[in-house]
Amino acid sequence: MNSPRHLRHYLIACLLLAGSLFSASALAQLTVYVVRHGQTDWNKDGRIQGGTDNPLNTTGREQAAAMGRLMAEVKVDTVYVSSHQRARQTAAVFEGRAPIVAMDELRERFFGKFEGANDKDAAIMTDWNKRRFTWTDDMEGGETLESQSRRAEAALRQIREKHKDGGTVVIVGHGGINPLLVSHLLGVPPQEGASAINQGNDEIYRIELPKNGTAAIWKLIARNKLNEL
Repeated sequence: MNSPRHLRHYLIACLLLAGSLFSASALAQLTVYVVRHGQTDWNKDGRIQGGTDNPLNTTGREQAAAMGRLMAEVKVDTVYVSSHQRARQTAAVFEGRAPIVAMDELRERFFGKFEGANDKDAAIMTDWNKRRFTWTDDMEGGETLESQSRRAEAALRQIREKHKDGGTVVIVGHGGINPLLVSHLLGVPPQEGASAINQGNDEIYRIELPKNGTAAIWKLIARNKLNEL
């Protein structure tokens, strides 16, 4: 398996190559914006959220609104969203602009006995960090990473089947499912992507999938996040 460092180099290379690969926009078969939902109280408290269906908090609603403003000029064909309410609340900024389709395949992984734990539960967190990227570990009553990866693949197959002629779609998901989606879109081994990609609550990835050639990824940065350049 390639190392996380290799993945970082791959993403940087895609950014540097983007200008030459996509100077002719007609080459782009499909553009996919991968968005993580806004903050919840459990995100704020550092709790393992997984399959627990929490709503956005005030900061999360503000992040969703800011995402909507950042993408205001993007013509979107369809928004695909996890059926968890925190994702649906984030995707609501696209209401009236594009159809919004909820997909159970995009739900976050359920972490079994680890749901709700944070750094106050040091022993549990140590165990979770050791096991969370193990391919076949169901986290004692939860879902395996392998199963979640298959769900991500199934979601992308459905989406690409519906957009054979290209276009622009938005996927609103979670901190666990999104790295798997990105991995499958870029051709990165999903275990590598799951452990190396860490998308923040207010981050947006744009992935270009050309008819011929190599996929490329960008991270969209708002003006108040210029320090991330």
